[in-house]
Amino acid sequence: MTDAPDALTGVIGPVETLIDDTLRAEIDRWTALDPRVGEGVQALADHAGVGGKRIRAAFCLWARRGAAARAGIDLDEPDTVGLEVAAACEFLQTFALIHDDVMDDAARRRGATTLHVLHADKLVARGWLGEPRRFGEGVAMLLGDLAHVYADRLVRNGTPSTWAIWDEMRIEVNLGQYLDLRSAAAGDLDEDTARRVTTFKTALYTIVRPMQLGASLAGDDPELFALLDALGRPVGQAFQLRDDVLGVLGDPDVVGKPVGSDLREGKPTEVLAVARSLADPDGRRILDRVGSPDLTEDDLVEMVEVIRATGAFEEVARRIDELLAGSSARIEALGFPPGVEEALLALCRYVGARPY
Repeated sequence: MTDAPDALTGVIGPVETLIDDTLRAEIDRWTALDPRVGEGVQALADHAGVGGKRIRAAFCLWARRGAAARAGIDLDEPDTVGLEVAAACEFLQTFALIHDDVMDDAARRRGATTLHVLHADKLVARGWLGEPRRFGEGVAMLLGDLAHVYADRLVRNGTPSTWAIWDEMRIEVNLGQYLDLRSAAAGDLDEDTARRVTTFKTALYTIVRPMQLGASLAGDDPELFALLDALGRPVGQAFQLRDDVLGVLGDPDVVGKPVGSDLREGKPTEVLAVARSLADPDGRRILDRVGSPDLTEDDLVEMVEVIRATGAFEEVARRIDELLAGSSARIEALGFPPGVEEALLALCRYVGARPY
C-alpha cells in the first residue's frame, strides 16, 4: 500500500476548510430565507465533504507556488487566491461526479450512497408524490449544477489566463464525458478511443489544467503552460491507467465504489482494450459481452479472470512505469524551487501507485 505523500496531505486541510466555510455560509444564508432551500445546500455539503483525495487541488497549489517563485512573487500566507482556485477544482470535481453517478446509475461513491439514490429513497421514506428515480436524479443534477456555480465563483479573483484555462477545462470535461458515454453505447472499446477519453477526462482535467490554473495566478506564461502540459499529460494517463486497474481489482471499501462497474457499463478503458488484444478466441468471446445489460456477478468474475490471464494488468503496470519515468526531468525543466520539485515528483509517483 502506498501512503499519500505530505505534498498531498499538507494541502487537504486548508482546501477543505475553505470548501466547508463556503458551504456553511451558503447553508446559513439560504436557511434564513427558507429551511427547505438550505436543506438542499446541506445535502451538497454532506456529499462534497466525503472522501475526496484532493489531487487536483494539490497539483494546482504546488504549481502556484512554483510559478510564483519563477516569477519572483512572494506569496502571502494564507494564499487566499491560490486556495480559492484549488477549491474551485474540487467543486468542479463534485459537479462532475454527481452527474457521472446519475449517468452511470451508480449506487455508491467514495464509500457513501450517491445523491440521486439518497433522494429517491427520501421521497419514498417521506411519502412524497412522484416517481422516486426521476425525483432523485432531478435533485442530483440540480445540486451538481450548484457545485459548478460555486466553482465558478471561486475563480473570480483569477487572472484573464486563469479564466481562459478554466473555460477550456470545463469544455474538455463535458466533451470527455460525452465521448465516454457515446463510446460505451457504440461499443468503441479500442485503445485509441480509451486514450482519447483519458486525455479529456483525466490527463487534462486532473493534472494539466489544475497545474496551469495555479501557474496562471502568477501571470500569463505560455512557455510554462507548455512545460506543465508536457509534464501533466503522461502523468494523467498513468493516473487513469491506475484507476482502470482499481476499477477491476480494487477493494470496494478502499476504492469507494463497486468494482467491476466499468465492465458492467462497457466503458472504454485501456486495460480492457489491452486484454481484448491479447486474449485468445475463447477469452475474446467472454470480453465481447462487456457492457451487456444481463451480466451477473459470476460473469464479472469470469471477465476479470480472463483479463488477468492475458497479462493485461502486468502490461498496464509497465506502461504506468514508462509514463512516469520522465517525470523528474520534466519537473526540472519547469525552473521551480527544489521543494516544489520534490512535492510535484511525490504527487506524480503517488497517482501511479494508489493503493487497492
